Amino acid sequence: MDNRTPCPICRTPNVARAAAGTNTSEIHCPRCGRYQVQGLAETQLMNSPPAFPPQHLLSGLCRNMWDILGEKPLITVDLFKSWAELDKVAKIAVPRDNDLATKSDYLLKYLRRHTKNLAETVTLTPSELAVGFCANKSELLFCLRYLADKGLIEEDTAAAAPRKGQPGATGLAYHLTPAGWAKLDTATPPAQPLAVVALALDKDNDPLWAQGFAAGIQAAGYTAARVENKEYGNKITDDLIVDLRRCTFLVADVTGQSPLAYFEAGLALGLGKPVFWTCEEAEARDKKLWLDTRQMVVTPWARDKADDFARRLGKRIEAALGRP
Repeated sequence: MDNRTPCPICRTPNVARAAAGTNTSEIHCPRCGRYQVQGLAETQLMNSPPAFPPQHLLSGLCRNMWDILGEKPLITVDLFKSWAELDKVAKIAVPRDNDLATKSDYLLKYLRRHTKNLAETVTLTPSELAVGFCANKSELLFCLRYLADKGLIEEDTAAAAPRKGQPGATGLAYHLTPAGWAKLDTATPPAQPLAVVALALDKDNDPLWAQGFAAGIQAAGYTAARVENKEYGNKITDDLIVDLRRCTFLVADVTGQSPLAYFEAGLALGLGKPVFWTCEEAEARDKKLWLDTRQMVVTPWARDKADDFARRLGKRIEAALGRP
């Protein structure tokens, strides 16, 4: 463990780090939580920070995925391309810069997670900027004031005041109000409308994924995630089962008779999840599918007709499941 380097995202000094695979490091930062970063992405973050995503949003993503899900996101240069690439990695909602309600909701739930007893006060430090995806202290205060104005939290000025031996303390101390407790304890979070896709492509940036599969699933109101894009730290079958338990349905592409697609489809069916089958149109037309699959309704695709495939896939999903 080497404790002599700053966090590549927020520049907090002397963070804990360790090797996490070939050319990949695991970072443990008090502000950003725990995450993994590939060497090329770390070099860019340290030497030439990308314009996207803003540092505070990337920090917030890593911190909240660790705090809420216990998962360490993998930071690669692909995340620096667009919102679409960032959302593919995120398993939580990443608020846009002016999304006051979502940022404040993360802060409210953080206070709840760190409150053991009624009326207990929680002190927020600069490290908690990431909890609310906040760019600076002013934005954090703005979100806290929004929650206070709604009657969900109250500031504890006595707890936040400088104490003997702690001159200049800048902590912000808040506790949940009865209304805040009631809002959190009666809220039922909706099931995450996630679709897992078993798809074998030579390149992650293949237009067929973005313009065909992901676009069609999104048109039906769901979020698409390819299991093959993930870096697993545990046994891969265990993580597959976790993803399939969380998802609403599976899209299995059996082009080339992919063993992984059949494996995931079997797991999904065993868990009671709907499976939508797809295949390259020439293979489907020539009946190259295995006999057990031919009886299924298969949505064919062609690389030069990705938009049409997206439309048909989205309609099939919506017809079967409705919109979430």
